Amino acid sequence: MNVISPPFMSLFNLGSEYTFMSINNELSIKNSIIRNKGFFIGYTLVVIIISALITTAYYQYFVFAQDEQETLFSLSDSEVANSPIKDDKTIIEIFSYGCHYCSINEENIANLEKRMPEGSRFVRLHISSDKTSGLGRFAPMFATLSVMGIESQHRQSAYKAVLEENIDLSDKAQLETWLKANGIDVAKYQQVSQSEEVKELLAYMKAVTAHYKVDATPTFIVGKKWIALQDREFSAFSDHLLSLLEHDKALDK
Repeated sequence: MNVISPPFMSLFNLGSEYTFMSINNELSIKNSIIRNKGFFIGYTLVVIIISALITTAYYQYFVFAQDEQETLFSLSDSEVANSPIKDDKTIIEIFSYGCHYCSINEENIANLEKRMPEGSRFVRLHISSDKTSGLGRFAPMFATLSVMGIESQHRQSAYKAVLEENIDLSDKAQLETWLKANGIDVAKYQQVSQSEEVKELLAYMKAVTAHYKVDATPTFIVGKKWIALQDREFSAFSDHLLSLLEHDKALDK
């Protein structure tokens, strides 16, 4: 016998099915949210851990390592004998107009010069090589101004032009503009730049840079033998340099 369900029973069944489906959908959504939250939390933790590891590695190898980096080197007797430097009573600063630390050390260097022992000299040389780029590209300008006898009075202006005003003093047009702005005769500068004195000074600076393997500035060469990089406050570093010059002995930090 066929049994016909009352209409309200069908509606009840439909309602039950709809309610059941709604509950299932809601549970699915909640489970999905929980899974997504779990994934997000897990992902975040992974990112945090990786970031921490990268930060630790950075400080370990790039920051803490600086304290352990060698800052004093000595040449062998044969290397000293073959040095292009002839005067062993000197402290030589290898610098660059493109070196920020060289610029801010000018006052400290002036104080060091005043402390130089009698019979010794403090000498500035510009880092130099055959490359037309990098810190050495201003060496021809330094050599020319030095031979003209006006380098020291225009040094701060050169630092400012390169470091603050982004003027490329290795570029002929920009250099000429700078020369005029500083009251330097352009024709005389160009004439002196082609002189034998300038060529000899450039060759000497290249030889010193190469022999002592200087690739950073400022670098200090003491008594032909020692290569020193600043590793302490400058007044203490000056004591260190003078001890190397006078006593051939390094001072502890």
